[in-house]
Amino acid sequence: MRPLIGITSSVDEEKGEAKLSLDYSNAILEAGGMPLLIPPGIEDIAGILSSVEGLLFTGGVDIDPAFYDERPHPKMGRVSPARDALEIPLAREALARGIPILGICRGAQVVAVAAGGTLVQDIPSQVGGAMKHYQEAPRWYGTHKVILDEESLALEVFGQRQLVVNSFHHQSVRTPGDGLKITGRALDGVVEALESKTGSFCLCLQFHPECMWQKDKLFLRPFEALVKAARKA
Repeated sequence: MRPLIGITSSVDEEKGEAKLSLDYSNAILEAGGMPLLIPPGIEDIAGILSSVEGLLFTGGVDIDPAFYDERPHPKMGRVSPARDALEIPLAREALARGIPILGICRGAQVVAVAAGGTLVQDIPSQVGGAMKHYQEAPRWYGTHKVILDEESLALEVFGQRQLVVNSFHHQSVRTPGDGLKITGRALDGVVEALESKTGSFCLCLQFHPECMWQKDKLFLRPFEALVKAARKA
């Protein structure tokens, strides 16, 4: 039986629409899981977590810096109060319960903030010597290298220390928060992977493997690992 994987969605608050790229749900299906959309507006966090075996936190807009006690940077982008209100408490409780988690781009940042971490609000203006992290290339195409730590979950999942990944973000994790550790960086030092210190399955990636796996099956591995962990949950 396929384990049920809850997937957070983006939202158009003006149109009242929840949206999810099929790249995410197709990756979960290919990996052997059953995707379940979790739209903003749900307040029953315990109910969500009792219904799913794993969680996928997806990409999207910036997180309100009030959640990590900072003022908005002038280059901060659009925020989604509805997403923040659902996803940060959901991630916090999932971490506490040891529910398997995969976080992608914004999703990685959500998990870090939920754990008490902080973000770089704008890489170009706040990271000296930063490379370009918002590519003008097809979404499946890798444009920069990431180096993974030895003896890390990220290395176990991908099976190699060096990856060439895509890049669509202007923010990144600065500090990972309690119970998490940084295990992968771009060559300019920008955080690209973090994971749990406790041994529970929590893998957070700043790049977008859901856009790459159909071209390169290496990038299906994080979804397969999430589904495998969910089967054991």
